[in-house]
Amino acid sequence: MSETHHSAPDTGPDSHCSSCGSPFGDGVTGWPRACPACGTVAYRNPLPVAVALQPAYDTRGTALVVITRTIAPARGGVALPGGYVDDREDWRQAVARELQEETGIEAAAQDVRLADAMSSPDGHLLLFGLLPERPAAALPVSSATEETEGWHLLRRPSELAFPLHTLAVRAWFEGRYV
Repeated sequence: MSETHHSAPDTGPDSHCSSCGSPFGDGVTGWPRACPACGTVAYRNPLPVAVALQPAYDTRGTALVVITRTIAPARGGVALPGGYVDDREDWRQAVARELQEETGIEAAAQDVRLADAMSSPDGHLLLFGLLPERPAAALPVSSATEETEGWHLLRRPSELAFPLHTLAVRAWFEGRYV
């Protein structure tokens, strides 16, 4: 009598999409990963968020680089460039990467210094990385990315799409991150 063994589907940690419940499957590895069924992007540890404070100056003074979001949450809102820290990524590298991905502006991770760390009510830890001030004329032309309509300069504190971004922008304009 011969037995046929069927391997059980992988039901271990991180094997299924937390949005739709579909299995990631054998071909989906590493982090972040996209669900083959619904397209939701999953992160290894979605709690730390790296946010860039990139000052830029021109003849009108010094301002901060902000983006207009084209993705949820806060689609259409103005925010600082930022996003999740990838698995095994240094938070300073994440600040530089997110700035580049969302604005096209390149920065060196070693130039990022911690300006602030804040916790949101939903449990996210936001690490605000301050970059050296740069001339606005040296920045790349603003253009749309996968997640933004492009970037522009915020010349005074205002209400942003995320409350903690608003607090960090206010603190920067008040000179608390010198």
